[in-house]
Amino acid sequence: MKKQILAFVLVLAVVMAFSLPALAQEVVTGKIQVFDKVAKKININETEYILTDEAARSNFKIGDQVEATIKGKVVKKLVRVLQ
Repeated sequence: MKKQILAFVLVLAVVMAFSLPALAQEVVTGKIQVFDKVAKKININETEYILTDEAARSNFKIGDQVEATIKGKVVKKLVRVLQ
């Protein structure tokens, strides 16, 4: 019985270790101050982030109000916020 409980706890720990990074995403809303598709950099609310290839291909310009899904310092997704 102890081996089964230990095995269950171990499996649970492994599952949690792999699922926690997905939960570490945050959403930032603000105005684009810098948008450099070539260098794959963007500044939102005076904070610099790195763009993924997908985000760098998006059609935004400086001054656009956006909602960015961020993991670490990398923008995974950009969405225009309508005012």
